[in-house]
Amino acid sequence: MLKIIRLIFVVILPFITSVAVAAEAPLRQNSWGQFTFENDAFGVLEPTDDGYTNGVAYTWGKTSMASFDEIEMPNWVRAMSDWTYINQADKGHYSLSYGIVQAIFTPSDLEEEALISDDRPYAGVLIWQVKLRQFEDDIASSLKLDLGVVGPASLAEQTQSIIHGVIAARDPQGWDNQLENEPVFRVESEYLYRFAQLALSDQVATDISFYSQAGIGNLRSDAGFGVTFRVGSGLDETYASINPTASHSANPYAYLSDTGFNWMFYISAYGSYVLNDITIDGNTFKDSHSVDLIHEQGQFNLGFAMRWGSWGILFSSVRGSNQFEGQVSDTNYGAASISYHY
Repeated sequence: MLKIIRLIFVVILPFITSVAVAAEAPLRQNSWGQFTFENDAFGVLEPTDDGYTNGVAYTWGKTSMASFDEIEMPNWVRAMSDWTYINQADKGHYSLSYGIVQAIFTPSDLEEEALISDDRPYAGVLIWQVKLRQFEDDIASSLKLDLGVVGPASLAEQTQSIIHGVIAARDPQGWDNQLENEPVFRVESEYLYRFAQLALSDQVATDISFYSQAGIGNLRSDAGFGVTFRVGSGLDETYASINPTASHSANPYAYLSDTGFNWMFYISAYGSYVLNDITIDGNTFKDSHSVDLIHEQGQFNLGFAMRWGSWGILFSSVRGSNQFEGQVSDTNYGAASISYHY
């Protein structure tokens, strides 16, 4: 991972000294919906069928509002957020999004019915999330709340059986050993600073952004930072949604007011310290299977996004370091999403 980060800086460092800032166009209000599918079988290098093996999500939202008071949201969400740093009154722009996310985790040997003590637990997570974002002048911050459940109530076993039936993959035999039902939550904060830009032509530009995030909860607690390099069109209006840690985030073009054709390639490196992860540590209040978490983790993300009219697509490939002691297969999965803007 350190070699990858060094390589990125060698490639992008010359751009930092040649910064060109384009005038930002006014953003109009824009609603969007997005479906995302992730699977480790789509990994570019050595695709597997274990670890974080499958994820599905539907997210929807609205941007861009000119003030915090203008955002239409439930009263309890406003009460929990209006006293925080995310409320900058009428300074900058705002977006609000919701999501329903399911994630599935399995050990390497799917044909073993008995508990595999030295591999990660079978675990499924089903999450509802709400996310507020404020952005202006190449700086963006966000506040997100995840609420959900881990265990049989997540319906992970049923989802994986259906998907494996469709793609004719192995039928997992060890779901009787999955984590027990437990409510989960996570509060997350993000900060992004786009510190370098270079126009290559009237339509195409590059930029570099620093990203950091921290979250706490029994679902997962961690903190980390990374850097993202992009090349493409419409970058001035899309920097606010850069997120190198997960492809469940909105397609960056959800923020774009132009309905023409736009595209981008991006590459990111991210490192974090993970304090706890229920899918590896096991249940919080009950005895369950667990393995030893590796606290220092990193990942490398390569992707492509585009928007043509009201439709957008995003493809990404994620390669990560080991997440627990004794991990056999690499952390490696691919993702695809399709979004509609209106």
